[in-house]
Amino acid sequence: MKLDLSPLFHTSVGFDHLNKVLDNFTNNSQVPGYPPYNIIKLSEDNYRITIALAGFLSEDVELTLTDLELKISSKGINTNETFEYLYKGIANRAFERKFQLAENIKVNNAVLKNGMLNIDLVKTPPIEKKTKRIKISE
Repeated sequence: MKLDLSPLFHTSVGFDHLNKVLDNFTNNSQVPGYPPYNIIKLSEDNYRITIALAGFLSEDVELTLTDLELKISSKGINTNETFEYLYKGIANRAFERKFQLAENIKVNNAVLKNGMLNIDLVKTPPIEKKTKRIKISE
C-alpha cells in the first residue's frame, strides 16, 4: 500500500524544508486536477503561484484569503455559443483550488494576463516576541 502525501505539500507555500522531506518520502509528484498550476520559488522570500486559466477574465475568478488558506475559485464561464464542437479541449468549467500558506507568507499581488493567473507571495520576517521577565515574590 503506497501512502500518497502529495496533497499535503503541493498546495502549501512557505514550508520548503518540509516539502523536501515529504517529497523524498513519496515518489508521486503529480497531483491531478483542474486547473493546472505551478508553485515557483523566485527568491529566498518570494514565491509565485501560476494557474492556467485559458478563456477566463478577471471578473470570472475569485481570490479569497481566510486565515492561512488562499482559495481561487470560479463558477465557470457561461457562454451562449451555438457552435458544434468537433473537439473541445479548453475547459471553462467551475473550479476551486486551495493553498495552505505559512503564517509569515502574505499575498503581494495577483495578475491575470494571457490566460495565466500569477499570484505573488512574499515571506515576511516573523514577528519577534519579546521576552518578558516575571518578578518572583517572596
